[in-house]
Amino acid sequence: MEQATAEFTWDEAEYLRLTRKYGVSRMYMRNIALGAAAALGMGVALTVLRIHAAFLLYLIAAVYLLYGRWYWKSVPRRVWRNVPGIEAPRRLVFTNDGIATHTDAVDGSEEWDRYRYVAERDDCYLLGQTRRMVSLFVPKRGFSSPRDEAAFRTLARSFSQALLEPNSQLDGSSLDTPPTSSR
Repeated sequence: MEQATAEFTWDEAEYLRLTRKYGVSRMYMRNIALGAAAALGMGVALTVLRIHAAFLLYLIAAVYLLYGRWYWKSVPRRVWRNVPGIEAPRRLVFTNDGIATHTDAVDGSEEWDRYRYVAERDDCYLLGQTRRMVSLFVPKRGFSSPRDEAAFRTLARSFSQALLEPNSQLDGSSLDTPPTSSR
């Protein structure tokens, strides 16, 4: 059975950066921006038509933008501060059966069906149900060896739609070190 292990601890800056850039916040921010643009566009149209209700639409656009700014800064930080154990060390074990998560507070597992989409970024892997809803971040620094990362990439390609950058060092079949065993 193919197996890979990633062990890591989040720090606040990294967690906030990833959730703001790739997490659910990104999808909500796009919707907020679209709402502001629609209100602004309708306001401009009404201004051109010399209808005095345009001011209300400009006000709505401003409220959208202020709400977006608040949401972008506040919500990920509140999650960081209010979710118990979010900064605790975690261990993820990837196998053919799914992904097991181990922390001081929780041990759980999910089947690969929960993570139909896997994408690679410079410093992490993003796993989610859809391309727009990332629910698990796996920092590359968490893999203890190239063999573990290569095994993860193989599993991701087998069980999900994986958008991974070609990497001759990780995608080759001749990695010398054995995969990390489960503890």
